[in-house]
Amino acid sequence: MKKKLTIFLVSMLTAVLLAACGSNGNNAANEGNGNKEAEQGQEQQTPEVEEVDPEKVVAKVNGQEIKGQEYNNMLQQTQMMMMQFGQGGDAEAMKDQTLNTLIDQEILSQEVSDKGYEASEKEIEDYINEIKEGYESEEKFEEALEASPLTMDTLKAQISEELALQKYMEKEFPETKVSDEQVKEYYDQAKQQSEAQQAEAPEGEEAPQNEFPEFAEVEDQIRGQLEQEEVQQKLQALVEDLKKDSEIEKLI
Repeated sequence: MKKKLTIFLVSMLTAVLLAACGSNGNNAANEGNGNKEAEQGQEQQTPEVEEVDPEKVVAKVNGQEIKGQEYNNMLQQTQMMMMQFGQGGDAEAMKDQTLNTLIDQEILSQEVSDKGYEASEKEIEDYINEIKEGYESEEKFEEALEASPLTMDTLKAQISEELALQKYMEKEFPETKVSDEQVKEYYDQAKQQSEAQQAEAPEGEEAPQNEFPEFAEVEDQIRGQLEQEEVQQKLQALVEDLKKDSEIEKLI
């Protein structure tokens, strides 16, 4: 069974790599139904945020420096994700979001390290191989990596932190469970929303009649999504608690 990672680190990495790669054939089924909305969303301009000197210290967390190189890498990842989902935004807000993400990661990293959790080289390589399985060849993976803000070293470093965090959560956090009722309620709400959107087509236009999937077809997917959301909420609560006893300096 493939390991299910827990927060934005590797999920963001994989999304960035996939976005950089373009289409591996999986997007063909979406052409036609979702392209109009996607094109409209992508018309929003992603704000340009100035990068900083790679050696400049942009923040300190409990005395640990976060340098400009890390900030620049995360900034590029954030911009690519916003472009992928057709989001615009404010440059200052994007800078703050990038810096806050790095600070949250550092706080978590320090907590995990202090408790003695770490990833082995084999575990890191195994996960990279799992990512590579999503590509037609080693060359396609290398092309995607080169087109992303990441290098193999930064990819390994982020995966190492994420795997260590997963070990931490497996031991320190209670198991996340989502009830059948929660899953069904989410499905019913999504179905009602879809039906309402189809009924609200502008006058003179016919709404696309997209057949909504049966509950059994998406039950596992919904359950996984809800579980991930609960995990993210637990992690955010942990970070906020750790911040109370942390010394944080923002230097840009």
